[in-house]
Amino acid sequence: MNEVQSAETIKALTLPILEKGFSFEYFYQKGGDSSCVYICRFQKGKDFLDWREVSGGDEINIVVSVKGEYAFPSLKKLYPKQYKAFRRKHFFKKASVAQRREFVAKCLIEEINTKPTFFGIKL
Repeated sequence: MNEVQSAETIKALTLPILEKGFSFEYFYQKGGDSSCVYICRFQKGKDFLDWREVSGGDEINIVVSVKGEYAFPSLKKLYPKQYKAFRRKHFFKKASVAQRREFVAKCLIEEINTKPTFFGIKL
């Protein structure tokens, strides 16, 4: 993880979410295959949204827990236009880790600013 880019992306993402009453926690979990998963958790009450990134930034996943039930929202299905534009832009040159983080952050910010719930979490 490039710490400077990661910190900038996290800061840009956390401000709109913290304004909606969420708390923020950053931690990691070790995997059995010597991998590490970095987790940014946005929590409101018992409900939370996790931004999970496997070490190296190869994989970014969003996990939501609402009333103890887990969901794995697909940004590809929720934001098809933005996803297709991003894929088209990076068709010949693979997107960097920072670019993928920025894309996911933009989708999350759009979700919290335009919807009455944040992936099912009441605002």
